[in-house]
Amino acid sequence: MTLRDWLAGILLHVSSCIVPLRAAGRWTFFLRGLWASGLRLTESLELYWDQEDKLHPVLTGKFPMLRIPADLEKGNKERLLPMAPEFAELLTSVPEADRTGPVFKLERADGKPGRPAVDRVSKVVSSIGEKAKVRVDVKKTASAHDLRRAFGERWAARLMPAQLMELMRHESIDTTLSYYVGRNAERTAAILWHEHEKATEPERKVEPKKPRTKRGKTSS
Repeated sequence: MTLRDWLAGILLHVSSCIVPLRAAGRWTFFLRGLWASGLRLTESLELYWDQEDKLHPVLTGKFPMLRIPADLEKGNKERLLPMAPEFAELLTSVPEADRTGPVFKLERADGKPGRPAVDRVSKVVSSIGEKAKVRVDVKKTASAHDLRRAFGERWAARLMPAQLMELMRHESIDTTLSYYVGRNAERTAAILWHEHEKATEPERKVEPKKPRTKRGKTSS
């Protein structure tokens, strides 16, 4: 599953009028955001540029972060979360003058202003995955949550489990281990065996060249 596959699905949707042409750019930006951030669908629709009582990006520090206000946290304590570099790059590509309101400005089904229903967004994303034939297994085409899983699997190869747990915002390390670290076991094993075979491969013997006589014939 690649981002290119998903973006191809956007074009198919435009041609079938499921996603109106005027909204294609917004849906493209939204899919890029899900791919690069690992946000849950509900989190993505609650992400705002300029509302401190909502989940919002902080792009002014040494490293870009996501800030969760105290009212949205169980412990009633404000929390900063790490942001993946590719998501930070996507956000900073937006002109500063446009950084107001929701980060992902998807329209409602009736075309009126306001946040679209989570169910509708979920169905559109799943439909895009179906149109683009993005499959997670033989029977199932990809959904919005599969974009989050793809994000986790990409970073699982680069982070320690505790770091991945924080990036994915899991409440328990068990979730991280079972869904992401375990999935990469076979991939890691394949790399280990490949490197082992390279290291233990017998060196090819190179036979020394026989000296030549003055007439150009090899000596016996």
